[in-house]
Amino acid sequence: MQSPLEIPIGCRQIHLDFHTSEYLKGIGADFKKEDFQAALRLGQVDAINLFAKCHHSWSYYPTEVGRMHPHLDFDLLGAQIEACREIGVKVQIYYTFGWSAGDAEAHPEWCVRDRDGGFVTQGELPADAKPDDPLPDYYWKFLCPNTAYHDHIMAQVGELCERYAPDGFWFDIYQVQRHCFCESCRRDMTAGGVDMDDAEAVETFTAGKLQAHCVALRDLIAMHHPKAQVFFNGTTAIETAGNFHQRMYAHNTVQDLEDLPTVWGGYDKLPLQSKYFLQEGYAITAMSGKFHTAWGEFGGFKHPDALRYEAASMIAWGAHCNFGDQLHPSGKMDPATYANIGKAFAYVKTIEAYGIGGLPVARLGFWRSFSAEHDEGLAKILLEQQVNFEVANHTEDLGKYDAVILPGVSCLSAEEAQALDAYAKNGGSLVVLGAGALSATGEVLLDIGADYLGEANFDRDYLVPGEAVNAGLVESPFLNFKPCRRFKPHSGTEVLAQIHEPYFSRTQAQYCSHQNTPHRPEAAAHPAVFRKASVITIAPECDCMYYKQGMRLHRDLFINVLKLVHTRPMVEATLPSAGRLAFLHQAEQKRYVAHLLYAPPMQRDNCEVIEDLPLLHEVLLNFDLPETITAVTLVPDGIPLPINFKGKRGSVVIPQFSCHCAVALEYA
Repeated sequence: MQSPLEIPIGCRQIHLDFHTSEYLKGIGADFKKEDFQAALRLGQVDAINLFAKCHHSWSYYPTEVGRMHPHLDFDLLGAQIEACREIGVKVQIYYTFGWSAGDAEAHPEWCVRDRDGGFVTQGELPADAKPDDPLPDYYWKFLCPNTAYHDHIMAQVGELCERYAPDGFWFDIYQVQRHCFCESCRRDMTAGGVDMDDAEAVETFTAGKLQAHCVALRDLIAMHHPKAQVFFNGTTAIETAGNFHQRMYAHNTVQDLEDLPTVWGGYDKLPLQSKYFLQEGYAITAMSGKFHTAWGEFGGFKHPDALRYEAASMIAWGAHCNFGDQLHPSGKMDPATYANIGKAFAYVKTIEAYGIGGLPVARLGFWRSFSAEHDEGLAKILLEQQVNFEVANHTEDLGKYDAVILPGVSCLSAEEAQALDAYAKNGGSLVVLGAGALSATGEVLLDIGADYLGEANFDRDYLVPGEAVNAGLVESPFLNFKPCRRFKPHSGTEVLAQIHEPYFSRTQAQYCSHQNTPHRPEAAAHPAVFRKASVITIAPECDCMYYKQGMRLHRDLFINVLKLVHTRPMVEATLPSAGRLAFLHQAEQKRYVAHLLYAPPMQRDNCEVIEDLPLLHEVLLNFDLPETITAVTLVPDGIPLPINFKGKRGSVVIPQFSCHCAVALEYA
């Protein structure tokens, strides 16, 4: 873990989008400093991201390098900064990088190109598209830093540094997965001996060019404003494995986690992300939006209850808060928006001291594979059962964990596997899903007590749990939507669950009924779950299946297996499956804090909506901590809770709460 970097500029931030077309006039005409300040006060805002340059390529200040919006006749950015300074609101300057429509049109040689020389875009246009046809949402061309575009950006950011004194810079659209084959990149790859047919080599080249660009910008800013924070958005995206393999986020001084849970993957992305970056030593900010869906939605609103839940969850997972808004082209702030945000931020002010500065702590380690469907599926299983965990990848001492779990995809280097094997031989426990113990070529990297035979024989299969792991499960064989890999246990390896294969795979030549073929009555030669000493292997990919199909049997099977080795959780809570338990250690304050959240999201097409905040009663919280807890307080109510001890294990009862509460566990 690296030493901690800067604390984010505020706990109650706004990201004020201002992507404003040249087809709109009167830009900023209704901006009034007093109205702008009144909105920020109403919203209880302490920091804001303000636009210098937008995706349309327009600048919002008098620039000699870029192009000022043709229908703006004053320094809007400067006026906004002045308004913020007068009321003590910190400012970051927003500057677009990856999407810049005017630059792309004026300089096609600056654009990212695919292998065939075509433009790489976000979204696609039909080949026969006409000017009056609808434009897809989020349609932009990507630009390449390995061109003179980099020099243009350096010049304009230098100009901004000389004109203003911001608290930070916020750069947008940095995506390493967009590989570029423009003339400049092809020339440099050829000169560097990069095999352009090798996707991994091209990704490494792309990442290197992007990182060099980021370093140059960060150095430039540091020359003018040494204390300014710098963030490159896109480098922390959870769905982009390259961000983590290439450590694209290493050039950020703080980590903003652009979540937008309603339509960007739900409310369970933030917990995994927050744990990872906090344990890496970074301060973090979670980003959502005031709108119903996502960026660019004018006139969309979340209910204040949903904003309060999201803000509380940010604090619960140890993150500062940021809500996105989009300023009207007139420059007039919307009071309704800031009234809604203000209700959420008013609550944040009462709880922020119990989240900010806390670090995740647990006796269970989660090994991130950086495969979204495996990691998020496994995290969802744990979160729905309120199982507290840490991210274990960069942990220097695995011995602090009672158990480590590995997702069902190949994700270990030889050195990592060796460390995990040593951990298990020294008394630690492993729970390994699917291919988690395998190399990419099928070599068994961990001592799991079995040989690997290969992929499944059929398109589906069925699982029958044994007595040790069957609590609450059906007695009949139940379906694996993805068939499990075949392992042959060694002598002495204990089988905990069996596989039953189907009579045949469903094909056009032979099929049965509407979907999958029924199971054979006899067990297959290869097992579903087996154990050697303290290492348990679950051959089916319960994580991936739960992410895609969400069948409770797979979740419950995994939890039954986990309970065999994870017997001393630091904290437990009796919450419904939509409840969430976040657990932080605030060492300076000599306390642990358990945050409890409950607001069942409802799925409406592709959108998750927080609407109901039911009242929960008599919620039991158990804890087993290294220190002796001397006092327990309910937050934000400030009510002392009586402790019931049985040995070192303590418990308290939370009389009732709605949406969120925290329990501060203090020690001497």
